[in-house]
Amino acid sequence: MDASSHYRQLIKLGREEFLAAAAPAVLVRFRGEASGSDGARTLTLDHDDEEPIDETLPMDGIGAFSVSDIDMAIHPLLKKPGASFPDRITIGRTSNNDIAISDHSISRLHAYVKVQGTTWVVADAGSKNGSWVRGEPLEARRERPIRSREVLRLGDVDLTFYLAPDLFHVLGGYL
Repeated sequence: MDASSHYRQLIKLGREEFLAAAAPAVLVRFRGEASGSDGARTLTLDHDDEEPIDETLPMDGIGAFSVSDIDMAIHPLLKKPGASFPDRITIGRTSNNDIAISDHSISRLHAYVKVQGTTWVVADAGSKNGSWVRGEPLEARRERPIRSREVLRLGDVDLTFYLAPDLFHVLGGYL
C-alpha cells in the first residue's frame, strides 16, 4: 500500500487516531484528477491574521474538489533508518534520499527539511534547478521556515507542505 492509500485509510479512523499514526508533516504532490485534468489550478486559502497561502490542490472548473478524485503522492517527512544526514530529511532524485522524487528537474540531492524546535525549515542543498517557497528562491544551504499549506517548488515539481492536522482536513477529515 502506498502512502497515499495508507493516509486515506487512516482518515477513516478519526482525527485522534490519524494524528497518532501519521507522520508529523508531509509533502504532497498533486498530480491531477481522475477525470484527466492536469491539476494545474491552484486553491488559495484565507487564514485569520495571515496572508492567503497558495496550495497546489487541483480544482474542477467551478472551484470545488473531491479528494477521492485527486491523484496525489504523499511523502511522509520521516527519516529512513541508516540514511545519511541524521539531523535532516533529504529530498532528491536518487533512492538514497529520505524522499525520492523521480523527475529530471530534481537533483540527486536537491533540498532538505528539518524541525528546529516547533518550526519546520527547508533549504536548497545546492541544486542545479533551484528551489522556491512562496515563489521566492531559496539560497543554497540557507534554511528558511516553511508553514503548513505552503508550496515548495523543487525544479519543475510543486509540493505542498502539510502538518498532520492540516492534512487530516485536506483529506476530508472533520473535527
